[in-house]
Amino acid sequence: MRILIFTDSLSLPRSTPEVCHHSDTWPERLRKLGHEVCLSAIGGATINTLFKQTFYFGNTGYFDLVIIQSGIVDCAPRFARQWEVKLLQATPVFGKLMLSALNTKFIRGLRNITYTNPNAFKQFINKFDALYACPVWYIPILPASPAYEQRLPGVTKNITQFNQLLPAARMIEISKLTSNDLMSDFHHLNSTGHEVITNAIIQKIGDELS
Repeated sequence: MRILIFTDSLSLPRSTPEVCHHSDTWPERLRKLGHEVCLSAIGGATINTLFKQTFYFGNTGYFDLVIIQSGIVDCAPRFARQWEVKLLQATPVFGKLMLSALNTKFIRGLRNITYTNPNAFKQFINKFDALYACPVWYIPILPASPAYEQRLPGVTKNITQFNQLLPAARMIEISKLTSNDLMSDFHHLNSTGHEVITNAIIQKIGDELS
């Protein structure tokens, strides 16, 4: 099967906070199982950024399946908008101090900002669906643990809200994921997490083909 994948950092190897090798990632595991995999992955990407990458692939009819893993960058509570962060980063000394001072639970709760609002997120889902004639599947945003919620108040509510915008019939089932499948940052997948995602995709491929 020829599979085109759009993701943020969740499909990529990592060296921190723990190590996950390229060979352990779920796209590479799919490749080892005999699938032809084309991966477009950008760390820190919103769904808007990922959709812009469709320029390079379009809808040529070549791919049999598109898989999208996106959302946590879009829905995570923020203390500043993207343009505000870039503006502060452009002033190295003052900006660094301000970024550190503003990045608090209180400010995030007060401003209640996300990089993408739910309506825009849904619009990009519709754009992906309309662009490709082959099936477009979605990996839901990984569930937040109590520790992640404590670190980033409001993230659980936002994840639930954004996941409800995904087409239920084309969501890949990730209920078998546990906190043991995540790194100590409570979000990125470790090797066993990548294995769970791989197995879930293979299960859905089997179910759809049958």
